[in-house]
Amino acid sequence: MNHFARKFLCIAASLCLLLSLAACGGGTGSSAAAPDPADPAASQDTAADDTAAPAVSADSISLWLFAETHSNYFNWVTEEYKKDHPEVDFTIEVMDNEALQNRLAVIITAGGEGSPDLVDIEQGMFSRYMNADKMHFEPLTHYLERDGLMDKLVETRLSLYAFNGTYYGLEHALCPVTMAYRADLFEEYGIAIPTTWDEYKAAAAQFKEHGIYMASFSDMRSGKTLDEISLLLRPAGADYVDDSGNMVITPEWKQVVADIAQMQDDGMLFGHETDEDKWTQYRENRVATDFQADWAAGWLRDNVPEQSGMWEMTYLPKLTASSARTSCRGGTGFAMMEYTKKDKEALWDFMKFALVDTENQVEKYKIINLYPPVYEAMPLCNSPVEYYNNQNLGELYEELAPEMPVQNQAWWRTLFNESYTANIYDYCEGNLSIDELAEKILADTQDKIDTAPQ
Repeated sequence: MNHFARKFLCIAASLCLLLSLAACGGGTGSSAAAPDPADPAASQDTAADDTAAPAVSADSISLWLFAETHSNYFNWVTEEYKKDHPEVDFTIEVMDNEALQNRLAVIITAGGEGSPDLVDIEQGMFSRYMNADKMHFEPLTHYLERDGLMDKLVETRLSLYAFNGTYYGLEHALCPVTMAYRADLFEEYGIAIPTTWDEYKAAAAQFKEHGIYMASFSDMRSGKTLDEISLLLRPAGADYVDDSGNMVITPEWKQVVADIAQMQDDGMLFGHETDEDKWTQYRENRVATDFQADWAAGWLRDNVPEQSGMWEMTYLPKLTASSARTSCRGGTGFAMMEYTKKDKEALWDFMKFALVDTENQVEKYKIINLYPPVYEAMPLCNSPVEYYNNQNLGELYEELAPEMPVQNQAWWRTLFNESYTANIYDYCEGNLSIDELAEKILADTQDKIDTAPQ
């Protein structure tokens, strides 16, 4: 059994997606320079194999997807591709995320037998394939650089699917996180829109005097808040995975955990246990702000349609002076399997058509509402949104695209989440200090890493 399969089986039972359509997880800190594709030592996967069998013509391309919404787009874009390539046929399989991961694990263990040609990888799952001995996806860096695409794409979104400086996937969506706010409530009570985390806490104290929560987060005692905490930390580069893929608990991490717990205990933030609990507070006009990824902007419209025109969108409050004004949450990468026997240039041609072509990215936004990480497509996706008081949300996302933070990857993220969940209740009950909580999470996670099968 290879290293990936051992690692996968070790953590599959505790598979935890901090999700949406795609969940959480991270990038790789791929700020390191990409290897020179001309250097045969740059990547084990980029060196030519003179003994390899000739590539099979890519006249039949198999795609594996885990999101029904993505299949809506691929059903359309494959038909568009066939207009200029009538000889190509496509087979699209859609399955749930866990089933897809399980099937890939079996295929990898079997040396690639039965592999699809192209596959959607939820970004939180990518770290499970990061392997110093062998990656299981075709490296894309040399294609991207050769075709002059690096400046066309938001690099921090590519970095979600990078390992040791090499890119292995194309991202579907920008996934910026911004702050929705009830403009009418801020105006009614004369409270300034916060631009920093300290201002956010001060505004929360003011709203409390009027019986209004600043926001609704998952109940801290439930252990489900790590995703919300991380999205506040990423703009400051203070998440628990650093840019080298190492585990660290920063002072900012401790601050945000302590602040959210205290604000919930003080009645400034509502701690919901269920979605219905959360939306009840919104319907009663008791919530002033909401942190949202672009793909979740419709949730307010769907759950509180009567508040149309009351909400507007702005930047995230900055945790530190150097923080970005946005965060990232979610994502799905489109990857080429290393095991494919098809002509890889032909597969890459379709990947570019589906995930980089400007017109197709605009159409994808129309079909499944994913704001593109392709700079040239962004202005074509910008228009007023009635629910948000006719604000042009696309212009906001386009402005923030260059600030999108890196979301660092590590295969042990699930193990860290387990340790956090197991210990946060004791912190909230006063049985652990914030420093003791941090030390316990680090020690528990390291124990899990050390005892994982090698």
